[in-house]
Amino acid sequence: MPYPLPEDPRAARRARIWRWVSTALVVVLVMTLVYIAWVGYDGSRQLVDSDAKSDNCQTPAAAFGWPYEAINYDIASDAALDALPDPTSCSTYGQTAGSELVTQDGAHLAGWYIPAAGDIGATGPTVVLAHAQDADKSDMLPYAEILHSDYNLVLFDFRNHGQSSATASTLGIREQLDVEAVIDWLASTKQPAHVAVLGVAMGGSAAVNAADTDSRIEALVLDSTHATLANAIEAHLALSGYPLALPGAWAILLGGLLRTGEDMTAADPVQAVERYGSRPVLILVGGMDDSIGPHDGTDIATAGRAGGADVELENCPAAGHANLVQVCADKYRTWLLAFLQRALAAQP
Repeated sequence: MPYPLPEDPRAARRARIWRWVSTALVVVLVMTLVYIAWVGYDGSRQLVDSDAKSDNCQTPAAAFGWPYEAINYDIASDAALDALPDPTSCSTYGQTAGSELVTQDGAHLAGWYIPAAGDIGATGPTVVLAHAQDADKSDMLPYAEILHSDYNLVLFDFRNHGQSSATASTLGIREQLDVEAVIDWLASTKQPAHVAVLGVAMGGSAAVNAADTDSRIEALVLDSTHATLANAIEAHLALSGYPLALPGAWAILLGGLLRTGEDMTAADPVQAVERYGSRPVLILVGGMDDSIGPHDGTDIATAGRAGGADVELENCPAAGHANLVQVCADKYRTWLLAFLQRALAAQP
């Protein structure tokens, strides 16, 4: 009669250890997936409608005493803003945009037209200034101050910013329609001989994507502009101390796709600049910019040259994200004015 062999205590111990390990692995995997899902949910919410938008409502008159035209709203409403104790920290932006400047997809935009200090007339060279995400047209006044002597200027609020209509931000996908609508307005009302666009961060992404198909934009300045959105989000997550920054970045982009229906990586400037052609582009980067990838400026420059663009690349080593105009003020002025003089003088 056969007898069963006694149970090997080592096998039972190994089985218990494996059950513990497998349970722990499942728990870790579930927690990781929950964490990445939360990053994707909350990060994409901030991406398309941030809680940290600028509250700067300073006008050109309040900042510098300049005359200007209100685009798509009643300029009389600015008097209340100018009377505030601190127009750089406002509880309201004043009157919202009307119906005279509307994008192809229905966003209502507000802005300013600032004539040059010099007597160049409405047909003189004009620079459109496109702000960063969470900024507004008032935040572009330091850039306008550099250009005001020689160029007519257009400053405007992107959709979901400032006085423009509230709709989801898409980091360049739909914002390129805003740039195109502003160029259309400029061409129909002022007929400038030459147009350049200076874009900061998101503004640079929107500008280079608009220029891809709009030859009226004869020169570009890309300040603190990411090469790829995934790199920029990953850098921001890492800076903020979030672990698993790379999968977190892709989770945020997936969340953005679900919220807006837009693949925001389709507006990556490194792709658009390669289609920009032979036009001149100035790329400005900060050596301490940890909100974009460490090589993004070089990557955009390389892609632009590969597509035949006339590329200039300048670095402000001490500058962070989107503050080159303050940190390297003298160099920034020199870079910008020299580039625009060369770029627009070369146009027929």
